[in-house]
Amino acid sequence: MSAVPIPPPAPRLAPDWQDWLAGNVVRGVGDAEMLDAMRNAGFDENYARTAISVVRSMTERVQRESPALLVQYRADPIRLPVANRVRAADRDVGIGFVLQDPNVALLTGLLSGKECEELIRLASGKMRRSQVVDRGSGQLEVSAVRTSEGTHFQRGENALVQRLELRIAALTGVPVDHGEPLQVLHYRVGDEYRPHHDYFDPASPGSQEHVRQGGQRVATMVIYLNQVEEGGGTGFPELELSVRPQPGCAVYFEYFNSAGELDSRCLHAGAPVARGEKWVVTKWLRQGPYFR
Repeated sequence: MSAVPIPPPAPRLAPDWQDWLAGNVVRGVGDAEMLDAMRNAGFDENYARTAISVVRSMTERVQRESPALLVQYRADPIRLPVANRVRAADRDVGIGFVLQDPNVALLTGLLSGKECEELIRLASGKMRRSQVVDRGSGQLEVSAVRTSEGTHFQRGENALVQRLELRIAALTGVPVDHGEPLQVLHYRVGDEYRPHHDYFDPASPGSQEHVRQGGQRVATMVIYLNQVEEGGGTGFPELELSVRPQPGCAVYFEYFNSAGELDSRCLHAGAPVARGEKWVVTKWLRQGPYFR
């Protein structure tokens, strides 16, 4: 009598999605709403239902037995100025919208059209396949999660980079030396960055290597450098928010508060480019001085 074939293992739900589901359970979000979001993100419906059920069961058990582990995140006031238009070092920058708790904002006119073109020109000759941080080892690796190509500019590497860093510091109040190198990313048709968090997960062994220098990431600035024909927006699944790329504009979001807590609601993704191409600059800000 032949043995019954063993079915292939089910795909593992990414830790970012586990965090997202658990956070929604804590906040009282219903299964139907979470299911819609997962279906829209491309999950099989049966798989999504099972994942929601399992995470809900585990989270509710923790709520009963160790409620202190599930303290709900409370954002500090957003770092940006309250005015609708502000002087950021050498340039006037508009603030298009601001969400508070979670802290997300749209900035307009952070770069001029010529500055966007110059950053693309400077980066074009040194692009390489983008990488992600392995949660276990902390090492950088190529992954299907992130299919863009990219490069970086060291702090103050040229006059344009220096100007942009000073503008970001003036807007956020975060010193220039707390910023990681500017990352320039290029997405072709079909390229994307699937839902993820920018902070380093304290539960992952590999995170310790990254927070040793400069501490945890506290905020992100994503600056769009070109007009994308279709697709390529920055989406926040939990907030039902999508920012469409416009040259010189930026989406800014914070996910670390003064209590040292992390905001899982800032799960975000770079949607696939449907037509044309997308160029962006990403700036990650740290707790303390970052030197590398």
